[in-house]
Amino acid sequence: MNGKILIIFLFVINLFAVSAKVDKQNVIEGDNVAFSITASGGHIIFPDISSIGGNNIEAVSSSTNIIMVNGNYKRTLTKTYVFSPAHSLMIPSYKVIVDGKAEYTQPIKINVVKDIKTDKNFKLKVDTNTTAIVGFPNIVDIKFYQKTNEKVNSVSLELPKGDFELKQVGKEKISFEGAYRVVSVKYQLIPKKAGDIDFLVKLRLGFATQSIDPFGFVTSSMRYKTLQKDIKIKAKKIYDGLIGDFNISLNVDKTKVNANEPVNATLEINGNGDLSSLGDIKINIPNVTIYDNKAVIKDNRYIKKFVIVADKSYTIPPLSLSFYSLKDKKVKTIYTKEIKIDVKSNNMTPMVYNNTTAPKNTKLVKKVVEYKINYIYLIIVFVLGLIIGFLLSKIKINKKNLLPTNLYDKLLPYADNPKIKEILNKLYNKQKLSKEDKEFLKGFFNENKRSS
Repeated sequence: MNGKILIIFLFVINLFAVSAKVDKQNVIEGDNVAFSITASGGHIIFPDISSIGGNNIEAVSSSTNIIMVNGNYKRTLTKTYVFSPAHSLMIPSYKVIVDGKAEYTQPIKINVVKDIKTDKNFKLKVDTNTTAIVGFPNIVDIKFYQKTNEKVNSVSLELPKGDFELKQVGKEKISFEGAYRVVSVKYQLIPKKAGDIDFLVKLRLGFATQSIDPFGFVTSSMRYKTLQKDIKIKAKKIYDGLIGDFNISLNVDKTKVNANEPVNATLEINGNGDLSSLGDIKINIPNVTIYDNKAVIKDNRYIKKFVIVADKSYTIPPLSLSFYSLKDKKVKTIYTKEIKIDVKSNNMTPMVYNNTTAPKNTKLVKKVVEYKINYIYLIIVFVLGLIIGFLLSKIKINKKNLLPTNLYDKLLPYADNPKIKEILNKLYNKQKLSKEDKEFLKGFFNENKRSS
């Protein structure tokens, strides 16, 4: 008899090599469901599940159990998927590979019912346009309503991912509407391609609970609920490039400078489009050295700064910006103004007299100006020079760091040298010079001293 029972038990184990279950089938809207698949065998391959019925998997866990049947060890592996169903659904049958053989789980029905209390005390609203333009920001306003007399211990917002870019605009705002405290956060949704955008906005609420265990001890735990809204947006494409309405300007701090004196220029673009798509804008002027910083994009403003150095007068050409104007319903191109920079040369031309322009009175040319030299002062200066020279010989100078204090200004006239240009760029951006840079400068200044 016992042998028959053992045979039946082994038959049942082999018959149900793969099984599935949930921790609850009747679910209050916002609660989590734990869906578990259990398989027995040596080599088990579980399905790759990222969502169930359109609801993203929030957590995945695994556990292993080894049992002995009739002297043989049997491995049982369980994988659990946690999700929050937005509506009633049927969990489908999933394929599991056990020791090279395909096994299938049974479908499970989930019933979702509304929680009247939670629905009254906590609300989630999402306001946005149902149509959007590829490459142009669409505002998504997410509002969380909480009854002022209700307590929630934690609130976390789960943002969707897809063929769009989503970024927060400004800071969250708090207001009050009747018996509710309202927290509002705005996001920019920028579609990357045309088509339907369907996503869930989830707000996870955590409530602290306390209970007494069988031994009389008070234990604390967290209970979670999820508020969610399904958002559907249709994106269309109207233009390959910048979309919106913009203004552009380029300003300089001065238009008249000495040779190799830097001119600071600031490019600014304002508008209501996706300025991050502009990329890196450059200014190109022949035979002129230009340094630039990385553009800063904030509050619908694109700002980029340049430093321009030249030894001759030059003109900053107009910079152009093309975009599709939503206001005028057409492609427009706008320009900055042309700016002329007058560079004054520092070279002094010596006056040369030739035979025809030389003064006629040769006595004036040959006249010698006599100076009265105070020999006492000369002796004092000579002695002081000897003393200072002796003192300097006793002072140890660290020649490794012997670089001019006004290094940037001294290097500007040599900006056509690639290495000098690289060092100038580091100095302008307040970067530390490397040991190699300092060794190069030492040799550079020593060579200039010998040549001069």
